[in-house]
Amino acid sequence: MSTHYIGLKMGSIHTTIYKSGNGIVLKEASLIAMPTNPKNKDIYAVGDEAKMIKDRLPQNVIVYSPIVNSTIQYEDLAIPMLKYFMRKVFPNRTIGQNIKALLCTPIGLTPEEKKSFEITCFKAGISDVALIPDVLCYAVGNGIDIQSEKAHMIVNMGGNVSSIAIIANCSVLQGYNISIGGAMIASAIKKYILENYGVSITSEQAYQIKYEICSLYENYQATINIDGYNPTKNQTESITISSKELYPIIHYYYSKIADVINSVIKSTSTQIINDIAENGIYYYGSLSDITGLDKFMQEKTSFESITTINDQVHILGLGELIKYPQLLHKILKNL
Repeated sequence: MSTHYIGLKMGSIHTTIYKSGNGIVLKEASLIAMPTNPKNKDIYAVGDEAKMIKDRLPQNVIVYSPIVNSTIQYEDLAIPMLKYFMRKVFPNRTIGQNIKALLCTPIGLTPEEKKSFEITCFKAGISDVALIPDVLCYAVGNGIDIQSEKAHMIVNMGGNVSSIAIIANCSVLQGYNISIGGAMIASAIKKYILENYGVSITSEQAYQIKYEICSLYENYQATINIDGYNPTKNQTESITISSKELYPIIHYYYSKIADVINSVIKSTSTQIINDIAENGIYYYGSLSDITGLDKFMQEKTSFESITTINDQVHILGLGELIKYPQLLHKILKNL
């Protein structure tokens, strides 16, 4: 009986799979298109295909996001979505092949939320699954010595949720989740443009604006031209957006994250604060990819900021844990 080992991340935005011996073999949108008729269980499209066609679907088909705020909201949709991805990774799977998975999950999950991830994995064909906190995955993927007695502070600013934690001795000493991520900022940008320009844009365009022109430098100057839909005039309209006018939105949400970081630091011991002062604060995730983050966070928290702009570092961390089972065992023992 052969056994395959995978690292898996089922995020609100993407699902990513690492396969032992092959590296990252799949990264697709966490989406599934299904008929609105509950009696019809036919799958119309999954993943990136569902994302590409979501604006051109028949009226009786809807694109669903089974993962919301990094937890499974719709188990009955998450299962066929993951089954589809597993078939892409293991197209020639035969009876007797075991698949064991390490699943990267947010910190602070309830027992019910953990169970939902486990059930989804089992029903998608995974024989064994272990849930690993995302902050540990990021640390391992970035080469941080998580076995050290000295504490490290990890901040993962993701698509829907940001995780803030202090880790040491292969465990999470303190950890908090806040519902702030790239999706919330994109929604705020969409709302601003509709209210101030009377033009509706897509979420993809809002993300594009954030990545291309937004900055944490107040006087940063950049502009972007966007074609949106003006519902009043019932026509397409081109508008120019500047980084400066969006700065209050960006400042607000990143300040919220900084406030929680400071609250976590204030609630810990002097020894751990000294460790953080020595090691700095590590920032990961989609929101870390913005001009001026290091300076902004350093001013807000008074600690050195170390930013890693690599959206695959947590998946690579899972790969490292597959390679080094002794380190994995130490983590699992502390969960």
